[in-house]
Amino acid sequence: MKKVTFYLMILLFVNTSLLFSQTNVNGGIFKDTIWSLSNSPYIVTSNIALYPGNTLTIEPGVMVKFNPETKLIVRGKLIANATSGNEIIFTSNSSFPKKGSWLGIEIENNQNGKLIASHIKGEFADKFIQIKGSTYKDEVIKIDNSEIENCNYAFYGYKQPQNNLPNRNKVILDNLNVNNNTYAFIYAENFTITNSIFSDGEKGISGVNSSAATPSITNSDFFNFSDWAIDINSGEITDSHIHHNELGLSLGQNLKVTNTTIELNKIGVKVSFENEYSNIFSNNKICNNSQYNFEHQNNYPINIAGNFWCSNIETDISKTIFDAYNDVSRGIVNFTPIANNFSVLKTEALANTNEELTFFPNPAKNEIFFSSKTLKSFEIYSLIGAIVKKGVINDKLNISDLNKGAYLIRIFDAKKEVYSIKKLIKS
Repeated sequence: MKKVTFYLMILLFVNTSLLFSQTNVNGGIFKDTIWSLSNSPYIVTSNIALYPGNTLTIEPGVMVKFNPETKLIVRGKLIANATSGNEIIFTSNSSFPKKGSWLGIEIENNQNGKLIASHIKGEFADKFIQIKGSTYKDEVIKIDNSEIENCNYAFYGYKQPQNNLPNRNKVILDNLNVNNNTYAFIYAENFTITNSIFSDGEKGISGVNSSAATPSITNSDFFNFSDWAIDINSGEITDSHIHHNELGLSLGQNLKVTNTTIELNKIGVKVSFENEYSNIFSNNKICNNSQYNFEHQNNYPINIAGNFWCSNIETDISKTIFDAYNDVSRGIVNFTPIANNFSVLKTEALANTNEELTFFPNPAKNEIFFSSKTLKSFEIYSLIGAIVKKGVINDKLNISDLNKGAYLIRIFDAKKEVYSIKKLIKS
């Protein structure tokens, strides 16, 4: 009996040791290194730096925790590729973490620092990812299917030096959920954002004032920013949705915007640059912004013809535009001809949006129900941006196959011309 008890005590000790195992890391990484799942979590006790010519590979499922005022400095290549349900997590080691509990990951790109990541989660950092140098090489950051939340800055780009030389840092972001950060992406310049959701903060994406910048945003959503969602000078925005912000879009002088819905903001679009707008702003839907759909802040005329305003009555559209007719110090906004060949369809879809695209109950255990029985399609995303379920429905949707937790659901009308994004809680 005593022998059995002795072996049980040893087994308990071994299991407890494994349960509470961790690896403390700090200082320099001077050779190719792997952070393995078996040694997770990794606790960064003081600043740690990956030196040039070396690769740090982090295995799926690893958790990296940072003590206060610590950071990971990347001068080599950081590879953090995981899978859905087995994400790599970068977080605070504090018992009560908050925004800024640790400093973040610094990519020293002038020393060939580079980050390649998939299915990661970053939280509670000051600047989760910051670019600390400029280069003429290929992409500096490439991240997909990931979530960044509860940071002061999700991304912090390289601020132009005083000599204003062109910066060629490239940032590739696909299928991200960037939420509840004070700032989403500040000093953004040469980036490509696709299939992503940015929400719930003070400021969204702010670009540098450089005509050499080449930002691109496609098929992405921006909502619930208390200052503004997007403020970039050049590049292109297409097939995106900007809604429920104080200011939806600060329209840059060399920015091309097409096929984008800008609605339900306080101010939809604001123009504040000092020269005539020289790029394309057309085939967009701009309506139902509570104060103005479009605000012109300078004294030159501007042409934004070819957009849809949820109306084909020019006097009604003019009331939603702030320009010379409101203040003679402003220029005139020419919005005609109006894109009205699909206005009836769009207006009917918009009128039914609240009914068609709203569901109950929430939280829900097995099914959610819609008020109308019209055909609609849906996409359900995990909070790290991965699609976990999609299809076509009428009045109800079975969610019994989802794991408990929080999701984002995007619901489209039958023509996929109006859609709504909401948080779904599976109980």
